[in-house]
Amino acid sequence: MTRLYDPTAEPRITPTPLATRLQSLGGARAGILDNGKANAGTLMLAVTKILQERYGVGEVVKRDKPVAGPPSAEALDALARCDFVLVGSAD
Repeated sequence: MTRLYDPTAEPRITPTPLATRLQSLGGARAGILDNGKANAGTLMLAVTKILQERYGVGEVVKRDKPVAGPPSAEALDALARCDFVLVGSAD
């Protein structure tokens, strides 16, 4: 006799409010959380450079994390002081 189990569970729905939209990018501090995937950091640095040139974004804070792991407490602390953060990229 063969038993089959269905591991499907009901989805968890967690209401999460959206972040407040910035009124302007001028002078805003940008954060980058680089997940270490090939060219992720390079891409996000290029995006922030364009944001600086076109919209006056200020300082850029970049921190790294392991590909499959969570960021360090220090990285989260540094990025929490940013006005917005670019996070990861897909393959």
